[in-house]
Amino acid sequence: MEMLLKLILAAFAACGLLMVLRALLEAVLLPFPGNDAVHVYYLRGGSAEAEHAIRACLHLRERRGMRGMLIFADGGLTPEAQETAELLLRREPDTALCSKAQVFDYIRQENDEVGAGTD
Repeated sequence: MEMLLKLILAAFAACGLLMVLRALLEAVLLPFPGNDAVHVYYLRGGSAEAEHAIRACLHLRERRGMRGMLIFADGGLTPEAQETAELLLRREPDTALCSKAQVFDYIRQENDEVGAGTD
């Protein structure tokens, strides 16, 4: 029995080491896009779903180095979820909550401000 526990512990240690190595490789080899990126996320559902999605995207930006504009498009939010989203995004820079029809306007506006990169 003791040998089985040692094998299980060794397997967990090996998995942990592999996860650390994967995170390091990801950080070095897969950089996030620059400041001229625009990320669009379609929100659906109620307040809990919208809050979870928005907080996850903001977490990526704050702690994982994601840069650029975050556009949250209303793809079927309830009125309460719309209010929740507006409250969460009120003080966040470079974020927007819009309808599906307005997404292209935001992207076009960002493209005009930053440029297409062909200058």
